[in-house]
Amino acid sequence: MILNTGEEWQANDADIIQWQKTYPAVDVFAELAKMESWLDANPAKRKTSKGIKRFVNSWLSRAQDRGGSSPVQVEGKKTIRQRSNLDDLTDISWLEGQEKQHMRQVFTQKYGQAFDG
Repeated sequence: MILNTGEEWQANDADIIQWQKTYPAVDVFAELAKMESWLDANPAKRKTSKGIKRFVNSWLSRAQDRGGSSPVQVEGKKTIRQRSNLDDLTDISWLEGQEKQHMRQVFTQKYGQAFDG
């Protein structure tokens, strides 16, 4: 990230690990990329070397309070947040072959669905 002096600042591994523990609903790497773009686009609001960690922490805290980072969704696939308890109960994505087909029939008859990722 570009600081107000024009120098580059990069988070160290220990900070990233701590932020991932502190903000579990947040994709820390995605949010760091967003911060970098925001700072690049807003040169008058770039941070000092002493204030950059406060900026990062505040940004991540707001992201956590908003429910976390928006997950990237593969077309046709549900994100973890979109899955229901019934999806979890009828999950056959980890099965293979005949067993998968059998459980698909069992769950479809009993619950009206079989969740396959």
